Amino acid sequence: MIMIPEKTNRILLWLNLVLLLVIASAAVTYFVLKSSNEKVKTDTGVINSMDLLRRELGLTDAQYRKVLVENDRTTRTYNIVFDMMCETNVAMIEELAKENSDPMVLDSLARKVGTLSTSLRRHTTDYFMNLKGICNEEQQQKLTVIFKRMMQLEDLCKTCNKKDCPRKERINNIGK
Repeated sequence: MIMIPEKTNRILLWLNLVLLLVIASAAVTYFVLKSSNEKVKTDTGVINSMDLLRRELGLTDAQYRKVLVENDRTTRTYNIVFDMMCETNVAMIEELAKENSDPMVLDSLARKVGTLSTSLRRHTTDYFMNLKGICNEEQQQKLTVIFKRMMQLEDLCKTCNKKDCPRKERINNIGK
């Protein structure tokens, strides 16, 4: 059995957590966008996520149309990056399955996964900034709280190994 050094193991754990967070936020956005394209029947009790966002932020019709356009653009971008991530992950598994895996190829693929993860995070921040630009000051405050909930920042504290972490207070102050 091959032992992975503890430092490498911790780095991989944090990279996996960041990747999971990025994918989760992208998936939420994807499903929000997907549901915005479907008509919701009011008699079923089903709530469209975009309608919920509209209500929570108190968006005007003009703002709402801009948000829908931004969601569509972001979803298309996410889908492209997800496809590239999938292809890279398949290539990595194929390389790992070879009898003599090439460490340079694996390193290159790992860097590509990192680049794609960074790309997802950048698109997420662009999306947030674009939505923020559509909103007024009060709506921006509410939007920050919504994104904080989506990113599940409080859940990260549960996996952190620090007892009195100063980030907890910073997280609690976001959106206040």
